Amino acid sequence: MVDRFVERHRDPLSEKLREMGIGFQSGSSGFAQDRPTLVMIHGAGGQARIWQNQLRLSPRINTLALDLPGHGHTQAQPNTPHMETYAAWLRDTLDALFDRPVYLMGHSMGGAVVQKTACDHPQQLAGIILVGTGPRLRVAPMFLEGLKERFEQTVENLLHFAYAPQTDPAIIHAGAQLMKAAGQTTVLNDFKACNRFEIGDALQAIRLPCLMVCGEADKLTPPSLSEALHQSIPSSTLQRIPGAGHMVMIEQPDLFNRCVLDFVSAS
Repeated sequence: MVDRFVERHRDPLSEKLREMGIGFQSGSSGFAQDRPTLVMIHGAGGQARIWQNQLRLSPRINTLALDLPGHGHTQAQPNTPHMETYAAWLRDTLDALFDRPVYLMGHSMGGAVVQKTACDHPQQLAGIILVGTGPRLRVAPMFLEGLKERFEQTVENLLHFAYAPQTDPAIIHAGAQLMKAAGQTTVLNDFKACNRFEIGDALQAIRLPCLMVCGEADKLTPPSLSEALHQSIPSSTLQRIPGAGHMVMIEQPDLFNRCVLDFVSAS
């Protein structure tokens, strides 16, 4: 993972996020009313910084990546997290920040949160992008048990599954360190929430513009799950990116960003 400096502007939106106690990263050109806005939600045990490469879509679009509750610099909620509580938090956050619909992009668990938001509160959204996710997110029992009993080693194992074989080991190491920093309780609760998630027929009610993006070598959420989303959501588009695994936006950022920008521009 490439960690690059992102300027935090003293614009009203950024100031409001700080007042709300929400961790975030934003694009280098601030927020302009005449540009579409893309809000990004990370996956299990992640942080806003996983979207470093997508923040550079600014200034063509406004870009904002958020830390979910209990992750990065956002305070944890009192209840044990699950997709419904994350989606409710996201709904309230979008209501507080924006007076017009935004594009919402979520990776893995974040994609499940986006699905829930699109089903329950479509009026807040101009379109959705679902990355390396699916209509259900079963977790192998060995990973759930391992996160409970052998946390650090299991995180290492998970992150090796998360990237395509040719990925620079330094990128995999950085991803593992980021997940470990979230802490055992947060990561285990996130994976339990993923394991419980299954959205079912509700997807068929989504009428928003929708793009699915997945890596062809994704072992954690195989492309078949993105295909299932594509079949369930009317008028959606599926893009499979070669040479990438589960962390497609990090592994192939140029191809990924082109897909995102084309989708937002055409919607």
